[in-house]
Amino acid sequence: MNPFSYGTVVKEPYFFNRTEEIVRIVGTLGGGNNLVLYAPRRYGKTSVVMKAMDALKALGFVCIYFDFMTVYSRESFIEAFSRAVLTSQGNFSKAAQTFSKFVKGIRPKITFDPSGAPEISVDFSATAISEQSLASVLDLPDKLASAKKKYIIVMDEFQDIARLNGENFESLLRSRIQHHAHVNYLFLGSRTHLLNDMFTNKNRAFYNSAASMQLEALPEGETVEFLIGGFSRSHLALSKEAAARLIAEAGGIPYYIQFLASEIWQYCINRIETVNDEIIAACAGRILDLKGDYYFELFDRQTVYQKKLLKALAADSQNVFSAEYAGRFRLSAASTTQKALSGLINSGMIEKYKNYYTFDDPFFRKYLLRLSA
Repeated sequence: MNPFSYGTVVKEPYFFNRTEEIVRIVGTLGGGNNLVLYAPRRYGKTSVVMKAMDALKALGFVCIYFDFMTVYSRESFIEAFSRAVLTSQGNFSKAAQTFSKFVKGIRPKITFDPSGAPEISVDFSATAISEQSLASVLDLPDKLASAKKKYIIVMDEFQDIARLNGENFESLLRSRIQHHAHVNYLFLGSRTHLLNDMFTNKNRAFYNSAASMQLEALPEGETVEFLIGGFSRSHLALSKEAAARLIAEAGGIPYYIQFLASEIWQYCINRIETVNDEIIAACAGRILDLKGDYYFELFDRQTVYQKKLLKALAADSQNVFSAEYAGRFRLSAASTTQKALSGLINSGMIEKYKNYYTFDDPFFRKYLLRLSA
């Protein structure tokens, strides 16, 4: 069995490290405070949060996971959020009664799929959703909670709240949850620049409303040991130097480390005993070939100037607005570069990290370098 996992929430035995981060998440939320978790895409934040939720459940908290990525309107928010809250209840009938008592114009219902599994949804009796109905749905967790039964609400891809009438919805949500005595919130998302603005911009509703936490890259030493251990369980030898090379090829990003390690394992199992640099490079090349059509489409959709800028960023991501950088890569004025870069950041391809820019996908960067070769 392949000892490496990617593409889904990573659990044991594939999950490793992050002990300090989980302790801090559990301590902050369990201590009665809200938390916003910043992390670039593919850093494993959802896997970390799921582990923290397990620990909080063991302490007696009711934990509810809600993903804003599935939301496109107020109605879809109400239906998805209500379903998430009601599904978390052991006694649906009692929870439905509480729902009907406090939320007007919306009725919860339960049906059963062909296999007999329950499915929870809501009916809207009114043609338009009132502000009061929406506020009542937001208050529902606090109505169900108590001093002896506290709730933790995880709101993933929280920056996508902007789809719901922009900052007006932000303000409404903030005005409700600040009064919740027995519910605490964990906000996270993959668009870190948008999430950061929501909590650090004094003109935004959620300004300074939660403790902040940055999810950093995994420590290289422990990642090396994890990789060596994973391969050794299949009787494949991996030196510390080769493990470090694998991590570098994957850009140090947890998802891509597991992705590349998985490809190497498949390449080697039952026919090769030692993983070396040549094999790592060959498997990285296989991933590039596998995703080549996708990368072509992604690159082709960009403007001419964004294509030029992407190639420049692949070669060097520092001092992007300097005259020297513009001259070296034949770019236009800094204002033009700023506009193009903002588009790439908003699309999720590029993230600003400290004083330089990183690619969400390190293999897309390799693809661009291949194009420029």
